[in-house]
Formats: sequence, structure tokens, C-alpha cells
Amino acid sequence: MDADELFLKGDELYEKGDFVGAFSAFMQAAKKGSTSCMTRVASMYTCGEGVNCDYDKAIEWELTAIEGGEITALVNLGISYRIKGDIRKAKHWFERAIESGDGSGALELAKLYMVSPKEKERTIEYLNLAIISSNMCEADIEEAQELLSELRGSI
Repeated sequence: MDADELFLKGDELYEKGDFVGAFSAFMQAAKKGSTSCMTRVASMYTCGEGVNCDYDKAIEWELTAIEGGEITALVNLGISYRIKGDIRKAKHWFERAIESGDGSGALELAKLYMVSPKEKERTIEYLNLAIISSNMCEADIEEAQELLSELRGSI
């Protein structure tokens, strides 16, 4: 099977809840150079789906996907570093995501800054940036709007 067929097979298996089979298909395609499958492999490592949870392996696959031009891996890599507690690296990758046009990076940066009441204005700026981004899924836009509403209510 070529990488596209393996991706479709992996996606089908994933939807059926066969995470082990899905991981195997995505891994085969990732090794053939599919950056989409690299991000799926990384995500499955992050969530422990079909494989033991391993943030270091997730990071390796996210970096490989980024090297291959996969922009969506930028935010995922930032999230992986945030989970590991490396906020400096997380911030770096979220900023790279914003530079590449991915508004999800702005949403994730806003979440980082929300921990400090002193950063309320900066948080609002990032949430607004996320909301107006042309490269955001509806769920992320709604989350940014809800967070913005909460913040404005507390000013």
C-alpha cells in the first residue's frame, strides 16, 4: 500500500476504535514520508492510543513532520512541550505557528498567559488574534470567544 492508502486505512481503523491497527497503518505511512501520518503517530503517542504514552516520541515525530512542511505540527509540538513543562519551548513553537498563519498558536499562547492576572491584556490580544485568524477550526474559535468573554467579564 502507498502512504495515501495507509492513511485512509489508519483513519478507518481509528474511527472503529482499533487504535493498535490505526497506529500501525499511520506508522507505516509516516515511515514512507507522509507528514499527515507523522502528526497522527505523534498524536497517538501523546494520547497513548494504540501505543504507550510517550511525549518524547511524540516530539520526535512532530519535529520530523515540521521538517517535512507540516504546519499543523507546530501547535502540536508546542502542546507537547507544555505538557512536559517546558513553557519556553512551548511558547517558541506557538509563536512559529502564528508566523505560519495558524491561529491555533495564538489560542494556545493566550492559554499560557491566562495563568497570570498581570498578563490579561496580552491574553486578550492573543485571543482576538485567534478569533480573526482565517486558519482556525470552529471549535477553536468558539473556545477563544468564550475565554475572551470570561476575561472581559473579570476586568
